[in-house]
Amino acid sequence: MNSKKLTPGEIKGVVEKIRHKYDIYIARYFKSRSLREAFEDRYIRALRSAAVDISSFLMAEISAIEELIDREEKRVASEPVKPSAERPQSFADRVLEENRKRIAKYPDIMFDEGAGEETRRLLGALTGLLRDRWASLGEALHNTMYAMSSSEMLNLDSQLRYLASAQKDEPPQFLLRLIAQLKKFPRNYLAIERDEKEYILEAAFFLNELFTVLERVKRVYTEMAAEAKAVVEDNLQYVWTVIGDFRLKDFKKK
Repeated sequence: MNSKKLTPGEIKGVVEKIRHKYDIYIARYFKSRSLREAFEDRYIRALRSAAVDISSFLMAEISAIEELIDREEKRVASEPVKPSAERPQSFADRVLEENRKRIAKYPDIMFDEGAGEETRRLLGALTGLLRDRWASLGEALHNTMYAMSSSEMLNLDSQLRYLASAQKDEPPQFLLRLIAQLKKFPRNYLAIERDEKEYILEAAFFLNELFTVLERVKRVYTEMAAEAKAVVEDNLQYVWTVIGDFRLKDFKKK
């Protein structure tokens, strides 16, 4: 065992490294989040115990998680490849795999490695809407009751800019609380899960409301210029696809 004493800065770095390895272990091999929580509980107890050398404790912990990952890698590598008929997926596995495939088309905005993939890719979908589509949609709606100066579109514009950011390296305001939770030690996983669910819910409200507006525009403004009509139709399809891919259809404001 390495007896070198770690500096406070090194301790922080090792703790973050252990966290990151648990994130990989849990996500890649479908392990329970309780494993990561158990590490943080052990670390808190170690900090409170005068009898525990923190440097040795952390070196042992990082060796343990690296061994777990190495064991899983060897297990996967040694498993014979069988025809799918011989090792059918469970229903839950199939659903998870289908969900991953549906959302894989959206950018994975890694605002924090501890955030869930669904949250990161939903942010990617909304960011694409804001940065690549929103301005042209505003131009297409210019001569309708849903021009960007209308109260309904101003409200939608405010919602979108709260859920996504126009600046490349700046997270949206809505996610700042989640980011703060992810940086806390020990992490409060119930709070993290709550914040991610709230983000998904608010995104669902926004997308369903925007879809209703665009559908109404398409139905009412049949004499729109062809170019404007094409922009509305394209965005209507995009929004509907996002709603379907993230299973948000039933989440609408009453």
